[in-house]
Amino acid sequence: MRGARGDARRPVPLNAAEGFVRQVIGWREFMRHVYREAMPELAAANQLDQTRELPPAYWDGDTDMTCLSEAVGHVREHGYAHHIERLMLLSNFALIYGADPAELNEWFHLGFVDAYHWVTTPNVVAMGSFGTDVLSSKPYASSGSYVNRMSDHCASCPYAVSRTTGEGACPFNALYWDFLKENEETLRGTGRMGLMYSHVDGKDDEEWAAIRERAAAVRELAANGEL
Repeated sequence: MRGARGDARRPVPLNAAEGFVRQVIGWREFMRHVYREAMPELAAANQLDQTRELPPAYWDGDTDMTCLSEAVGHVREHGYAHHIERLMLLSNFALIYGADPAELNEWFHLGFVDAYHWVTTPNVVAMGSFGTDVLSSKPYASSGSYVNRMSDHCASCPYAVSRTTGEGACPFNALYWDFLKENEETLRGTGRMGLMYSHVDGKDDEEWAAIRERAAAVRELAANGEL
């Protein structure tokens, strides 16, 4: 790569070269290949039978969840959000909430400046929503602990990322465990899910009752635009 004056060569940092080759060239072409091979079934894929409508927060960003509010705000303001926001905030929350993959795909298609059907559909329906296993062997689902590791949102959020149940607990936590329990028949035994289900097996009936109660409350609040 030539320097600013064109009289010197500067080595390209390995992380920059790797990122360009893997993401811009490799991932783009892989998505295009998946789209060609899996359509038209891919667009309607919904192997987990998720049917809930997206919460109003996806349209107005009005939620006390700092991470979700920030991510939706970026889409509304810029028509863009970082990869982690796309996959592990916007898609992840919709996944464990139980949103219809096709509706989430439409939302991405409407909101992002770089959205093309062949781009959003494999990424959102297959990867983000795990509507099919043509792309990945496990769902990209996580609790609030991942969000806390990957961002600085949790420190200023009124929801407690350290808590799973009860009023004020991070919505990601109860939804995550409830999602695993609800879809156990499909997901248990799926590639790389063994560790997650070892934690599922470690919870007793009392804890599960509290988790299911909190998850139901979170979904109701989200659906009513009150989360």
